[in-house]
Amino acid sequence: MLPTRAVAPLTAAAAALTLGVTQLATGHQNIPFVTFADYLIEGSYALYLVAAVFAVLDLRAAHTGPGGWGRLGDMGAGLYALGHALLAVPVVVTFVRGDNPPEVLFTLFTPGLVAWLLGLVLMAVGAFKGRRIPRAVAVALPATLPLTLALGDPGVLVEVVTWAVLAAFLLRQMRAAEPAAPHATDWQHHS
Repeated sequence: MLPTRAVAPLTAAAAALTLGVTQLATGHQNIPFVTFADYLIEGSYALYLVAAVFAVLDLRAAHTGPGGWGRLGDMGAGLYALGHALLAVPVVVTFVRGDNPPEVLFTLFTPGLVAWLLGLVLMAVGAFKGRRIPRAVAVALPATLPLTLALGDPGVLVEVVTWAVLAAFLLRQMRAAEPAAPHATDWQHHS
């Protein structure tokens, strides 16, 4: 069974993978929507954004206590979650309408992207200091959003790799925290 703390990061990775593959396969999205692929692209994006909010909260929980990423990382996780939530509003509305959202919702994109990027930077600094994830991963975190944006449609695959790596980290951490299974001979000594 999959531990609950890994569900959101793996969902974010799977939704981003669906988004990326669909974008690469179809070449574009029609606005207003006319094909199933148009809905799949927007629905996958919406699912990614919402799952990433919960995924970063799971990542934050994994960094609590001694050796964690501290207040800086916590603030970063909050900003990252806020950025994704702000972006999710117009994306979900677009998915539901099958067309662009009302003009006023476009104003959420800039603060959403800024919060996302600032969150990544603060999480990276906290994670680098905390050393619960490999330092190379911590250093790479702030580059993920600019790289995603610079690559265009295939850029979402950067998010796939990011959340797959972070999900693997969470799974490894949870397994390390589990008590060791008793050996077959242990029950014989206690009977």
